[in-house]
Amino acid sequence: MGIAVGLNLDPDPDVAEAIVVSVLVDVDGVHQRLIVDTGGAQSALAAGELSRKLQSTPARSDAGRGVFGGNRRPDRVVAEMMAIGGLRIARPRFDVEALPGAPSLLGLDVLGEHRLDFLFSAAVLEFDGEGVVDHRRDLVQSSRRHPYVTANWGDIAANAIWDSGASISIVDRAFARRHSGLFRPEGNSSGIDASGVESNIEMVRMAGLTVGGRTFTPTIAGIADIAGIEHAGDPPFDLILGMPVLRQADWALDLADGWWGYRDQTR
Repeated sequence: MGIAVGLNLDPDPDVAEAIVVSVLVDVDGVHQRLIVDTGGAQSALAAGELSRKLQSTPARSDAGRGVFGGNRRPDRVVAEMMAIGGLRIARPRFDVEALPGAPSLLGLDVLGEHRLDFLFSAAVLEFDGEGVVDHRRDLVQSSRRHPYVTANWGDIAANAIWDSGASISIVDRAFARRHSGLFRPEGNSSGIDASGVESNIEMVRMAGLTVGGRTFTPTIAGIADIAGIEHAGDPPFDLILGMPVLRQADWALDLADGWWGYRDQTR
């Protein structure tokens, strides 16, 4: 039987339809709210009292490039124990996010070891559950376990990162130009990527799409230069599929065994 924890689905007051998904965890006895980030390779803590108390440890690699161009080698700390509901993780490591506004994250270093059932309709995240799915589809993953799905608009297809940490979807600028009929301009907004870099971002209304045979309604999205930010040898992508799309279904992703499916069977 799996371990179920509550999900917080918090709307962004500045961007219509944007949703931030987080869970409450305990790190060495201190409660922390972490964004559940299947688009982030490494868990992270915002710089503060807790991060200063934890033991420093070498960072084996940089944190990667953010959507808006952030690229740095972070400080890294290690705790004795992290509890996520009934799930216990010994000696968890965290990058320390020093830039103002940078979030605390639960990344793929933890999430990638489990089957994850995102039951958005019930605001629940289940670790290592056994719920029935409609069909087990092969899950393409990057070298750091980022999960990929294929988004379709009729005959047009895009490799997409399934990113619970993305409060909106992000479309590659060149892809949007090639398929301009799918994206209706909706002004501009400011955004902060996973590295804490802020940028003014072009907003669009993305046409309804399908993933694995399931239809999703039109949603808000942003435009950015994301083609080529993947690590060498990883699959390229033109879309970061974010929460306005993802929350329209209940999903199961087994990153350890390499498959995904839909948990909700009623639509």
